Amino acid sequence: MLSRILIASAALGLATLPAASQSLPEAARGWTVTLGGTVTAVPLWMGSSRLGPMILPRLSLRAPGAPERFSSFDDGIAPAIVDLGWLRVGPNLTLMGARRARDDARLTGLANVGFTIEAGAFAELFPVEWLRLRAAVRHGIGGHAALVGNAGADIIWRPAPRWTISAGPRSFFGSDRYASTYFSVSAPESIASGLAAFQARGGLMKYGAVAQVAYRFDAGWTVTGFAAYDRLAGSAAAAPLVTQRGNVNQFTVGTSVTYSFTLGQ
Repeated sequence: MLSRILIASAALGLATLPAASQSLPEAARGWTVTLGGTVTAVPLWMGSSRLGPMILPRLSLRAPGAPERFSSFDDGIAPAIVDLGWLRVGPNLTLMGARRARDDARLTGLANVGFTIEAGAFAELFPVEWLRLRAAVRHGIGGHAALVGNAGADIIWRPAPRWTISAGPRSFFGSDRYASTYFSVSAPESIASGLAAFQARGGLMKYGAVAQVAYRFDAGWTVTGFAAYDRLAGSAAAAPLVTQRGNVNQFTVGTSVTYSFTLGQ
């Protein structure tokens, strides 16, 4: 529900920008805004073998005169404040759903983890037009309240003007606090859940790859289909919750719809 509210709020706020742009100074006009939403089937919790639905917003900005650049479904909200074409830097916001025992009996006896907003910054580099290198660092607000980061690359192929196909590797890192929140089992939790006590450590949490296919319509709309595979690593892979009640292999599939418009036009 909170994800839906965030999407609606972003859409409502940004929808007023074209009208408001009439009063913008000339230098502020020409920014291209892309907004939309993603519907995804994701693991119910990190390490789960079952999938559940999740709705996430998408938002990006492109500076006046900057070329249109590739974006991926897993970028989160990432408006570029610095946009040199070959280099983009800006804030990064992603959302992580709550983990609650009432949603899955396999979590019985473990502490709930609330809904998390991860806020931070990203940087991406295009050494050549067909390759994107990207990294981000964020801190959780709410649920896990820990430091996380991710890095990856995308090989981009445009077989026709309207089509964009991409694929590339991904990695995800978490601090000790992140690992402990999701994978440690305290002595009281061990008694309540039947899982062995376990102390998780931070580091590489998972690695894998993503692929997506996007089609752009004339009216500014783009539809994207995507899939991702991750394999848990380190403490995440060794955690009793995963080895006894989950799976180290994690899958994600979904689709997104975005709309782009230019301020001042």
